[in-house]
Amino acid sequence: MIMPRLPLIILMATIIWFMPVDGTRTHIVDDDGFSNYRTIQEAVAEANDGDTIYVKPGNYSEEVILNKSLSIMPLLGESGPVILQGSGKNTGITVSSDGCHLEGLTFQGYSGAAIHLLSRGNRIENSVFEDASPAILATGSEGNTITGNLIRNCQGGVALRESSANNSIGGNEISGCNISIFLGESNGNRISENSITDAYWGIWLDNSSLVQIEKNIISSRGFGILLLNGSDISVADNLVGIEDDDLSSSRAALLANVSEVDFQRNEITGGEIGLAVLECLNNSLQYNNISRCTNAIYIQDAKGQQINNNSIREGEYGIRLDNSSRNSFIGNQVEGFIAALDLGGGDYNRIAENRFANTSDTAMQIVSSSNCEVLRNEFVDGFRGIMLLESPANLLQANRFQNVTWSLYVESADKEGFNNSIDESNLVEAVPIAYLFDQSGAQLRDRELAHLTLAYCSNTAVQNISLTHDAIFLFESMNNSIKESNISRCFGMRLINSSGNEISDNLLIGNRYSGMFLYASDWNLIQGNNASYNEQNGISLLSCDRNTIRDNSVQGNLVTGIWLNLSDHNQIYENNITSNSLGCQISFSRGNMIYHNNFIDNIEHSIDSDGENSWDAGNSTGGNYWSGHSARGNPSSSWPRAIKGASATDGYPFQDASGWREA
Repeated sequence: MIMPRLPLIILMATIIWFMPVDGTRTHIVDDDGFSNYRTIQEAVAEANDGDTIYVKPGNYSEEVILNKSLSIMPLLGESGPVILQGSGKNTGITVSSDGCHLEGLTFQGYSGAAIHLLSRGNRIENSVFEDASPAILATGSEGNTITGNLIRNCQGGVALRESSANNSIGGNEISGCNISIFLGESNGNRISENSITDAYWGIWLDNSSLVQIEKNIISSRGFGILLLNGSDISVADNLVGIEDDDLSSSRAALLANVSEVDFQRNEITGGEIGLAVLECLNNSLQYNNISRCTNAIYIQDAKGQQINNNSIREGEYGIRLDNSSRNSFIGNQVEGFIAALDLGGGDYNRIAENRFANTSDTAMQIVSSSNCEVLRNEFVDGFRGIMLLESPANLLQANRFQNVTWSLYVESADKEGFNNSIDESNLVEAVPIAYLFDQSGAQLRDRELAHLTLAYCSNTAVQNISLTHDAIFLFESMNNSIKESNISRCFGMRLINSSGNEISDNLLIGNRYSGMFLYASDWNLIQGNNASYNEQNGISLLSCDRNTIRDNSVQGNLVTGIWLNLSDHNQIYENNITSNSLGCQISFSRGNMIYHNNFIDNIEHSIDSDGENSWDAGNSTGGNYWSGHSARGNPSSSWPRAIKGASATDGYPFQDASGWREA
């Protein structure tokens, strides 16, 4: 029995395999000539709709016009790639017929698109693209599936233009492309489960709506996801990372002039800005994880954003808003920033039930913004809690501060900027904040407070208060009294443009800056206080006139006991100024009277520079007692004591401490 030769068996099997079933035919292309066609285009010309063209491995330098509904793929059982080599040609395959299937091909070196889709219902899958611009371009093309492809080092990966709708781009690996996936004026498409690496633009939509972007992994040098001028877009469950953190223009996700975007459960890492929202309306940004960005979320000129339940960690700014109103920030975790939330020029925003933790500077800064609600937020482990600057008509209620050095500060150049509602439901370590605006005759006695602000208040009596945290602030407040209170180991007391007040018999010990600081505040009586061991000065006056500072104990302050700058005609007498680095410093000030004070054991007792002040009250009343200075008499008349920094002297110093009392 004679056995047939092996090639004949293969040929017969091939004939049986490719026999038509439903009238369709198969065609085989071989660039070496061992088939009916040497080029793909020749096979297309002979094929009919529904036929399949099998291509043997090899290099095919051609531009194919696919104007029939055909499938093109490698011949089964063959090894080696089927390469369509552009060599400077413009387009690899132009698909103008519906229902085509291209699979398992390799495209290299096309100056234009490797595949250009002009029709509907095509499948492009499991192919390789290198050095094209872009790899796949769809123009007015609908219902296509682009999946499982490997796209490398192309100017663009996949681009849909001119009303290319209802396409699916999924499961592709795209690397080294300038723009990986681009949609321009193309609605209703789905982009899912793609892996994008070494891109400058990852996924870019322009004037495209009703798009789903889901479960993609994007590693980009510039922009991860870019949405411009669209609406009704879902962006969910994507991983987006920025490779070059030093690039100042990098944005992991950028939304500009879009609305009704549902941006949920995405993980964003790195970049100058993690999520930027510009000129947008009514978007939902929820349940995202954003970390290690210089600015985690930046919002400008936007309204109706819902920024809720996000985890935002590690960077310089957590959330920044510029000129953005009627947005909500609810349930976010913001941790590890220099500034956690910075709101500028925005009204009617709602900030509620967020947790701000480990903030090295300010957790929440609200500037030139009004009618905002700040409710039930938690501030943990930071330096400053809430700062309101030039911001009226805001509501602060039921906020909690724990291990925050300075919980609240409000400042404005005009009265209206202080007109906020801040009630005692705001607690610092379970101790209430007291904020009084435009009140007269109020009384605060015999209680513990974490903070006290009197803004535009008069005739208020504060007595026997124990201040646990911030400071006592007086802004434009007149004829108030603050007595017998303990304002220690916090930020002391500050009077700004406040006159005619009595500050007496208080403890101001161990505060972070000055025990007491007055700015542009006149005619105040400061007496009987103990302002000692503060980290700056005991009592400081800047641009303050005609105040009386008497009978105070000023001891052991790190810088100066009593400090005056640009302050005139103040009376400083009968104070004990002891063991400070500098006892009393007066600069650029005139007409001040300094007498009957005990200067004891200061490193430097006094400096008077660029001023004309009196360090004694004449020969009968006398001057001051200076430890370390020899004098005879209470007061003495022939033992003057020179004041450093000026030609001034104390002409009548006392021999004994408090010698004026004996005299």
